Amino acid sequence: MEKTKSLYAIYKYDFHKAIERTIQAEADGADGTKNVKIAQDCFDSLFDMNSIDNLAKINKRGEATRLPNDVMAKEGDIFIWRVNNSQMKEWWKRSGKDSKGIDQYEKLEIESNPYCNVLVDNRPGVCLLAIEKSSAWGSNPDLLRDMLLDNFNRILTDRYDLEMRIEARMNPTDIWDFVHERIYEHNDYIRKISFVFQNPKKINKTNAMDVKSARLKAMLKTVEISEALKGFFVMEFDKDTNGKISQKNKDMAEMVRLCGENGYDICITFKEFKTYRINDYVKAYYPITNDVLQKFGEGMRTLDGRTDLEKWFDMVEEQTKGYVNESEVPKRRNKMRK
Repeated sequence: MEKTKSLYAIYKYDFHKAIERTIQAEADGADGTKNVKIAQDCFDSLFDMNSIDNLAKINKRGEATRLPNDVMAKEGDIFIWRVNNSQMKEWWKRSGKDSKGIDQYEKLEIESNPYCNVLVDNRPGVCLLAIEKSSAWGSNPDLLRDMLLDNFNRILTDRYDLEMRIEARMNPTDIWDFVHERIYEHNDYIRKISFVFQNPKKINKTNAMDVKSARLKAMLKTVEISEALKGFFVMEFDKDTNGKISQKNKDMAEMVRLCGENGYDICITFKEFKTYRINDYVKAYYPITNDVLQKFGEGMRTLDGRTDLEKWFDMVEEQTKGYVNESEVPKRRNKMRK
């Protein structure tokens, strides 16, 4: 059954003069200092032939594989781009029998080119890239982002003496807000929650001693009298249990406070999102339905003259204003964390 919507990772891009000029840029007299002002137009020109010429990925041996790609639809400065991957599929086929009558097999290979959608909003000052979380690239949008960045910079540097950055948008999310968003806005559910807390006698005196819940006091005491370094408390759930994952559960709220204030670890494993850790900066993922992309390709507009994809990008831009780029994420988000 074909899926009706997909998740897209949101990236912000910008441009700067190339750090090192290439021979080609030198020969053509490209001036990155001047081109920075028209960098978005330069970027748009890469798609003049409705594809990126010589788009390629490089393997560990340094060998390049050209990748098919096509601009599927474009309206103004917004467009849908489709990038294929190149994967070799293997299977074994029976090729006969040997002299003793034992079956023999030979390995065969066929090239597969699964695709991934990339949505581009190149409107002045917007500069958003949305990469589909697609199995074509291991459900890892960063993998495709890295490949595209290498290709974009190779061409931009040669032609315009420019380089670009493409950075994931990251949100420092409160744990309760994040849980609520995953459950009620993304229809996800929790599979497991694990708490890790240290033995109070093995660490400096902190707020860990200020525990109100009798149940938590008993857990900490058990770790303490066992002379263990750490204690683990793990809960597993099914998709019908999410209503009880909230601050209304006083013991759970107390456990979250205990871990949060003392740098202890909390890991929440979701069905779709996988693992969230307390104080994480979470990548921005937004869903979009296939009919929005289809209508955009057909040139359909709403009564106000805009496309649904344009409205989607406007919503994403507005909701991610408070986010940071991944390079701005602190390396140590919680100094108490071990």
